[in-house]
Amino acid sequence: MSSYLLKFMGIDLAGKEEKPTGWAVIDNNLSLWTEPGEVFSNLEIIEKVREIRPEWIGIDAPLSFPRGKDKMRLCDKKLRQFGSPALSPFFLSSLVKRGMEIARILKDEGYKYIEVYPRATQKILNIKTEGKKPGKSWCISCQREISKLLKGILPPEKKVYSSHALDAILCAYTAYCRWKGNYREIGGEEGKVVVPC
Repeated sequence: MSSYLLKFMGIDLAGKEEKPTGWAVIDNNLSLWTEPGEVFSNLEIIEKVREIRPEWIGIDAPLSFPRGKDKMRLCDKKLRQFGSPALSPFFLSSLVKRGMEIARILKDEGYKYIEVYPRATQKILNIKTEGKKPGKSWCISCQREISKLLKGILPPEKKVYSSHALDAILCAYTAYCRWKGNYREIGGEEGKVVVPC
């Protein structure tokens, strides 16, 4: 056990501020640091980061647009190898612009962050789910599987986490893998997605 806890944050960013953005934090002992939650505005997200002061942040949102005439970034195309096809950032323009703005603020304030994709992380970690996201059966099965990786996850009988919170936990775990050095970068100059090895 480490005597000094490092924190890793996951943000499941929504495309609009009126929709919930999930957040979660784990520590370097692979334990949930606090109960995951949801916020809405950009300011709430930044204030939560400032409160937690994580070592790394995993953000579930494209943080760049493709260059040139191609509608897909190389990283978006390569995510298909995990059976997790990503949409073109042009179809998610409000999400991308929001992600880029939050990333700019985080960079200015000295935080380290990465773009992540929880579906790819889920596939690599062999987290099997039932039903369709964001349905209750999906959340319950995902929560049970994640509890095999991380300590402190409540059993679904006590509380069922939202799909946003569960994705944020996967983002936080990917951020931990980045710190640990157990990761791969997928993509090129126009954008990279980090996944666990």
